[in-house]
Amino acid sequence: MTRRRMVVLLILLTVLFPVGFYGIAMYWPKTLPAKGVTVPIPLGASDAQSIASLARSGVLPYPRLFHLAWALAGHPAMQAGLYEFRGSINQEQVLHRLIAGQSTPLNLLIVPGWRLQDVVREIRDSTPYLNRRDLPQEEGVATRLAQLGIGAEGSAEGWLFPDSYRYVPGTTALSVLRRAYVRMQHELQTLWAGRAPGLPLHDPYQALILASIVQKEGAPPAEQAHIAAVFLNRLRHGMPLQSDPTVIYALGGRYTGLLTAQEMHVDSPYNTYLHAGLPPTPIAMPGFTSLMAVLHPANSTDLYFIAQGDEYHYSESYAQHLKQIRRYLQHAGGADQ
Repeated sequence: MTRRRMVVLLILLTVLFPVGFYGIAMYWPKTLPAKGVTVPIPLGASDAQSIASLARSGVLPYPRLFHLAWALAGHPAMQAGLYEFRGSINQEQVLHRLIAGQSTPLNLLIVPGWRLQDVVREIRDSTPYLNRRDLPQEEGVATRLAQLGIGAEGSAEGWLFPDSYRYVPGTTALSVLRRAYVRMQHELQTLWAGRAPGLPLHDPYQALILASIVQKEGAPPAEQAHIAAVFLNRLRHGMPLQSDPTVIYALGGRYTGLLTAQEMHVDSPYNTYLHAGLPPTPIAMPGFTSLMAVLHPANSTDLYFIAQGDEYHYSESYAQHLKQIRRYLQHAGGADQ
């Protein structure tokens, strides 16, 4: 071999060996443990921090080459998310998934009828990837939300719209709650603007309060518009709403699961057996159906209702209501025999 050919060969090896090693390293599949590997890339993490997290997890055997590939791709943004890697995967596939944001969905679910304390409990118990450092202890949550302008009358109760809220690791809990609050504001204002005429409600907040009561009555969606009509008719007549869920809310932690005669007389502005009109704040987070029921109630003059399992019976007068109660008691007594 001539000297010139040797020089050319050395040059080719010098150039091609790194390129070949780069290609093998980036595309050679790595077999992960059977259970897979989960890597959270938090919101606000730098690209260097993201690569370091992937390397520590064992997903990237050659983090420097991965960094080079990312640079050659033009430094595209790596999306925050919870990434689960299973089976065989190469570094190029990892890079593609991070750029495309192909992560596992994370959601905070707020259920219709939940109270603020239930939402806080869900955040603390079931959302390990939410940043909860800005969320105070349960007794201080309402105050903190009020400081952020979330809620009304010093209370955030009722103001978080029930839905599923997507987030990525590192998202602050309060930012998700703010989204739920903005959503409730939007839905409430939209429904209030298109409300039925002649409702005995002065503003959207009163509609929110009544919707929370309808929600907590626990009736099926098909019955909620009729139940709302009963409560609205009572407001028109100046009658107490006489809703058990408001008494339960007034009792708080003292409620044991069955209302006693003594508890029905608890001294509280939330006790709608003792006080006519609406309680001072909502008692839960009403869903869309309950809001719609209050602002578009059934066409009814009924003032009473009674539930027998999934069946609801309505009455225009107290005498009719007593008959319904007697029928219910007879039915219950026959079922026990």
